[in-house]
Amino acid sequence: MKKFFIFFIILLLCFLVGCGEKECKKDEDCTAMSCFNVACEENQCLKTPQPGCCGNLMCEDDENSCSCSKDCKKPKCEGKVVTKQSGSKKYYAQYLEYMCVEDVCMRTFDESVVNKIPLLSEKKVNNMDLEIGATFNKPFDLSKDKIMVTITLKDFDDSKVKMPFKIKKIKVMSGDILYGDINVNKELLQVGSGIKEFVQLTFKPEELEKEQKLELRIDYEVTKVNNKGDELLRDDFSETFSQKLFLINTGLAELEE
Repeated sequence: MKKFFIFFIILLLCFLVGCGEKECKKDEDCTAMSCFNVACEENQCLKTPQPGCCGNLMCEDDENSCSCSKDCKKPKCEGKVVTKQSGSKKYYAQYLEYMCVEDVCMRTFDESVVNKIPLLSEKKVNNMDLEIGATFNKPFDLSKDKIMVTITLKDFDDSKVKMPFKIKKIKVMSGDILYGDINVNKELLQVGSGIKEFVQLTFKPEELEKEQKLELRIDYEVTKVNNKGDELLRDDFSETFSQKLFLINTGLAELEE
């Protein structure tokens, strides 16, 4: 019984300190591993992670699930963006979703779903007949999209106004809120002449997605003809979009663990 007990103790010590087969005698005996320094110490192959290497099984400060999914499993950059939360209930975006873009998690969308929305209307302004056009994307990416605005002179009463009809500025408004504008300072000299401008929206609402009714406000100059002589008129007119714009705020995503 005493011999058996001694044999058991020896086996236990071997298990604890390693009396089994030696793994190595020198570093070259150990199998190399990517992102690990491998060395032979006390006849055992020890593996030490290399800092800053994707694949060292440590999610480091400069890594994320987009730049190194091997090391960083969470939070995942995928799925629809949560636009609002009320208690435990979450409301998800119609277009926005999380996607990896150049090793960074972004709020973005599938651009294959974009539709061009062309709007066209006629407007009578101070004895001039104008055609107003506006074309925009749906959804409208506030970070890069622009509204294409066209204004064409279709006709005018030359007994009441004289050309040129000068378009000074185009503004995109919602009530008193200026969403975007552009200085134009171009003249329409005759029937059929027109302008085409691209207006970027610089105002960004708090909501990540929002359908918004907008209008064009055009500052202009034209010469009025009357009995007392010619008079330079400075005025503006508005034209409301017949469809709402679906505005989306793309950008860097903030994911929760």
